[in-house]
Amino acid sequence: MLHMHNLKVIALAANYLTGQIPPYLFNNTPSLTAIDFGNNSLSGPMPHTIASLSMLRFFSLQINQFSGLMPQAIYNMSSLQSMILTGNGNLTGMFPRNQSFNLPMLQQFSLDDNNFYGQFPVGLASCQYLQVIDLGGNSFVDVLPTWLANLPYLEQLFLGFSGLIGSVPYALSNITSLTDLDILNGNLTGEIPPKLGLMHEISYMYLGGNQLTGKIPASLGNLSNLYFLSLGSNQLSSQVPTTIGENSALCTLDLSNNNLDGNLDFLSALSKCTELQILLIQSNYLTVSSMVIWGTSVHI
Repeated sequence: MLHMHNLKVIALAANYLTGQIPPYLFNNTPSLTAIDFGNNSLSGPMPHTIASLSMLRFFSLQINQFSGLMPQAIYNMSSLQSMILTGNGNLTGMFPRNQSFNLPMLQQFSLDDNNFYGQFPVGLASCQYLQVIDLGGNSFVDVLPTWLANLPYLEQLFLGFSGLIGSVPYALSNITSLTDLDILNGNLTGEIPPKLGLMHEISYMYLGGNQLTGKIPASLGNLSNLYFLSLGSNQLSSQVPTTIGENSALCTLDLSNNNLDGNLDFLSALSKCTELQILLIQSNYLTVSSMVIWGTSVHI
């Protein structure tokens, strides 16, 4: 590749490549717009020369064994739209601050299942074209930032198993384009904001495995596109709102391992959820003397 000045795309994904990427590999390929070395067994550090590719728009090294620090210059690639480094495990370090983070065309930022730590990458706040943020499976010590609500095209936000602390910001309800929200198994506390019921495009909402308290907001019944709702393994209390049955597209509902109480009358409301396949309500304080399930009275 030393003299391939017109090469635009190199795709070597899903082969059996091993070893390191030679540091000189991209020295004379200034026209590259896409690199895909995903799903191999490549290892070692990420080549610094990738950051010199000023026309690069797509960059994937996912599912390999790369390790070490990210080249800082990679956060200043003016044409980059997709950075996908999922599942390397040992890529590490802290993200640079605003002045050293400039990816104005970025649409997808997927670095989940690695070992990044410190603060959430605040430089993403200026990436106004972002559609996908996937940073789950890292080790942040930070709160869920409110500036996420200022990303007008954000559709998927995956932050599960990432160590985030604090409360769920009310501002998340302003992300009207969001379809997937995953904050599973973090350290989130406080109540679920009722305004999340305004996220009318949401299909998947994963808030399980945190330390959330208070009631399940009745407003979640307004989410007509909701397919999967996970609120299990929190400290939620009080009764389950019957409005949950208004989510007619619901396929999976997990309310297990909480402090929910009251009777099981809300089950009758679920008769409207004709797509429901999985219902998890074990390990709560629910009671029953006469219940209605799927529209049929059952006396116990």
